[in-house]
Amino acid sequence: MSEMKDGAAKETLCSLDESQLRAFLQAFYAWYENAGGPSQQCSRGRVLLVCLLIRFAGLRLGEALALDDVEDIDETSSMLHVRGKWARVLPLPKTALGKLLELRDAPCSVRERGRLCRLDQGYVRRVFAVRGREAGLCGMNPTVLRNFREQELLHHGVPLFTVERFLGRMGAGPGPEEVERFREAFRQWEEAHQTGRHNIVSGKVELLRKGELSCLLSITTSTGLVFDVRCSTRVFARLDLAGLQDVSASVRSLQVEVLSGPVQERNVFCGTVVDMLERGDEARVMVRLEDGRQEFCAILTLERMKALALERGGTAWIRIRPADFTFGGGVAARAS
Repeated sequence: MSEMKDGAAKETLCSLDESQLRAFLQAFYAWYENAGGPSQQCSRGRVLLVCLLIRFAGLRLGEALALDDVEDIDETSSMLHVRGKWARVLPLPKTALGKLLELRDAPCSVRERGRLCRLDQGYVRRVFAVRGREAGLCGMNPTVLRNFREQELLHHGVPLFTVERFLGRMGAGPGPEEVERFREAFRQWEEAHQTGRHNIVSGKVELLRKGELSCLLSITTSTGLVFDVRCSTRVFARLDLAGLQDVSASVRSLQVEVLSGPVQERNVFCGTVVDMLERGDEARVMVRLEDGRQEFCAILTLERMKALALERGGTAWIRIRPADFTFGGGVAARAS
């Protein structure tokens, strides 16, 4: 379906959750990667660039379209210079900066550098709407993506007043101290994404067994899920886990196993497949557990995924070995 022929959606989408955001961006990247040649790849890459500017910098569509992709992106300091009525300078996550520069510096985009974002506003909105429908989202538009960024920053502990300055709703943008606050939030966000942000278990910790070489612990989440975690006795002492009331542990996506059914072992949970992405001979599967909050990302072979007959909305079981969890030193709270 052509973007230029599609009208505006009749319904308006007010907000996104994280699984919807992933589906939308996957649809956008698939559209970009399926370009028919260098000219079409450049054209689609320009819209994707605008999309990522809104996603990571929370820009208004008009602000994103006014951006000079050469002059306004400071590679050295990872800062973005926003033009217009609410001119401001914003920090960018390093991973986001890398994605923006990759699109800007693509060989097919060389001739358009400096004006890659100068696109027709109506065309961009139509592309958003079509990619949204491909992801099952009716009425997707740039404002919804900007609103998601707002809620994401608040979720990461950035004060409302600071977020308002970031979004250009008051003041002249974030000051030096606020920039550092954003950088810390970005650092935590990127650190979580290195393992898979959903592959983190947080809750009350209890020591089940302490041996000479290893310890067996349990972490009970706020929704009542209980995960067994094994670590070395040395790590247990170094992190002073006995003196903590709340801890977080993470597991890599490659260590989350998807099963065809339940087995009588530790850390086996039932959930619903909420997202799947195929890349080459591999697949990424997102499973939301029965508590409705805890999610795990698993990477498996395409052959294995097909053998399990996985589908969105279907039931899946996951297994995580207690020894595959690791503790993050910065995500624990000491008992008072």
